[in-house]
Amino acid sequence: MGAMDYDEYLEQGETLASEGLVKEALSRFEQALEAAPENPEVIEAVGRALLNLRRLEEAEASFLDALELDPEWVAPRMGLAMVALARDEPFKIVHHLERAIEADSGYPDAYVELGRYYGFMGEPALAKATFERWTNRVPEDADMLINAGLTLFDAADYAESLEFFEKAIDAAADEVQKCGARTFRANALDMLGRYTEAVAAYEEVIEGASEWWEAHANLGICHARNGDLEKAEAAFRRGLEDCPGSPEIRDELAAHLLALRKNLPEALRLSEEAVALGRDEIRHLITLGEARLALEDETGAAEAYDAVLAIDPENPEAHLELGIINERMGELERAEEHFVESLKADPANPRALYSYASLYYTADDLEVAEEILERAIAADARYSPALSALASIQARRGEYGDALDYIEKAVEAGESDVEHFRSALEFAPLHTDPRFRTLLSRMVGDGSNGQG
Repeated sequence: MGAMDYDEYLEQGETLASEGLVKEALSRFEQALEAAPENPEVIEAVGRALLNLRRLEEAEASFLDALELDPEWVAPRMGLAMVALARDEPFKIVHHLERAIEADSGYPDAYVELGRYYGFMGEPALAKATFERWTNRVPEDADMLINAGLTLFDAADYAESLEFFEKAIDAAADEVQKCGARTFRANALDMLGRYTEAVAAYEEVIEGASEWWEAHANLGICHARNGDLEKAEAAFRRGLEDCPGSPEIRDELAAHLLALRKNLPEALRLSEEAVALGRDEIRHLITLGEARLALEDETGAAEAYDAVLAIDPENPEAHLELGIINERMGELERAEEHFVESLKADPANPRALYSYASLYYTADDLEVAEEILERAIAADARYSPALSALASIQARRGEYGDALDYIEKAVEAGESDVEHFRSALEFAPLHTDPRFRTLLSRMVGDGSNGQG
């Protein structure tokens, strides 16, 4: 076989990989490897395909082989870093990314991955320093400045992120970059509590590019976060007019209406359109599930959450909602399976813990229910449903002083379900207790519920 043979296989493999056909790409790369077993480029391509197929040990071996043949080449070093990321091996991740930067200091992806990793690890100062190693040398790289800003934004370092976004606006060479940087700048202003400036910044983006759906969506979210719900809805509706093909705006408006329990049939229609326009978007399917639940269509909601799991089998939100639906339908084993899966992915979610505990409470296993509810309170001390459930457990045991303590904490957290406390049998002995009666009157007076 001649040199052209392996080149052709390699090219075909890269084309297949770019189309997401990873197994087919690997097959071509392996044919190239037969033709050129000592070619580091081919070996690295095999490693990349194996990495994408999560065959981590084989991928690592390929990258090490490629590196041995070409020690100064950055690609296999980046491959080893990605294997370490997949295995969550912090020392190796940093080691390989730093060695990649040493091998080729002009390779921006290594700085991006290392900076993002530090941000993810809650080290915003190290993230900032990593990005600045690049931006100090290449100050006009708007993409890197935006990456730095987004990493620090995700790490809740909003003041530092704002600085990077402002530099990115100055450095941006095209309108897409500029619109993105301006929108992110507005996001940072909002999170810094500079509401008026944030609104003006979003409006500036919209004035210059009304088809930029992100600005409309984020403006609506900004208004809602700052308590102006009418302006939020108006922003989403204007976004729908300016971006009529946007599934994201439909999703945001639907979610807004659902949060207000307002115009539920419209919310359902919008969420169905969002799913039709952006089928594989998990967020749209979750909103569709919420809309169907709000209209008491549990079967339809379950279909939406099952569609989420078809895309992301470990999605904690879909597992939680399916667990709650199954519990209501009396399918307790399936409910438990979904709650366990949800908690595997999100172990500190108080709503998932509360829902899981309810299975044990219903089965009169108060000890296990109490243990799980205490985990929910450890995660969120003001999660009122868990506090109220703990009050029920104490009352069922005859520990009325402890029950009243939990009811008081629940009321302070926003509990307002007076009827539950009036009608639940375990609280009957407290009906003449002055403290209990005071707490009930406080619930009526507060008129809010802490479930969120």
